[in-house]
Amino acid sequence: MLWLRDRTLDLSRPRIMGILNLTPDSFSDGGLYLDPERALERAKTLVAEGADLLDLGAESTRPGAEPVSVEEEKKRLLPALEAILELGVPVSVDTRKPEVAEEALKLGAHLINDVTGLRDERMVALCARYGVAAVVMHMPVPDPQAMMAHARYGDVVAEVKAFLKAQAERALKAGVPQVVLDPGFGFGKLLEHNLALLKRLEEIVALGHPVLVGLSRKRSIGELTGVEEPAKRVIGSVAAHLFAAMKGARILRVHDVAAHREALAVWNALWE
Repeated sequence: MLWLRDRTLDLSRPRIMGILNLTPDSFSDGGLYLDPERALERAKTLVAEGADLLDLGAESTRPGAEPVSVEEEKKRLLPALEAILELGVPVSVDTRKPEVAEEALKLGAHLINDVTGLRDERMVALCARYGVAAVVMHMPVPDPQAMMAHARYGDVVAEVKAFLKAQAERALKAGVPQVVLDPGFGFGKLLEHNLALLKRLEEIVALGHPVLVGLSRKRSIGELTGVEEPAKRVIGSVAAHLFAAMKGARILRVHDVAAHREALAVWNALWE
């Protein structure tokens, strides 16, 4: 069960988190939903296609992405968030800035998705104060511009697991009501690292917290399939996410909701 402030989400089966990037420079759909009205229409489409919750982000964290100011991130995020919350679907906010997270939580956001893994004590305190769950993601350094320079591991699974375990324990001890773990596929990781994490995902699931997986349209999918254009990496993304579900992932963060909903309908029927 995932606690989302005023509601819960049953995680007895895998759930779909629809991605909505409010950015000009995201690797796959940058610039498409900067306008709040277009963002709202996209949110309606994702919900109609079967998204169980939405993940809104207003700063690209792709490798080498330029950071944006707090004020710029708020300008992109808050109008769209306010409108989308009216749809009644749970909304996660993808931000590494406590100042942005607090404004989102004041509006009613249900979950904080922090790609830096709750390294900032202010973010931990904020989630505890508002009583919201947080996604703890692994990135070797808390800087998207520098993360690929640190894609060096002895045992990537053991190192990612140790980081997530430590950050989860720290957050829960500080009063965060629940954590979701994200291995951070592609964040400071090469193809070999992503494959190892996916093949041994059950070791992270064994930590006892819900696990979120986000491989949608990523470079690793393109490397495996030979599909260069991110928007066309749908089939490979679905395959990777179904494997993750088999390994115990319970939240799949995806661009292509309808394709994943159909695949999971079959997967759930066979698994049951």
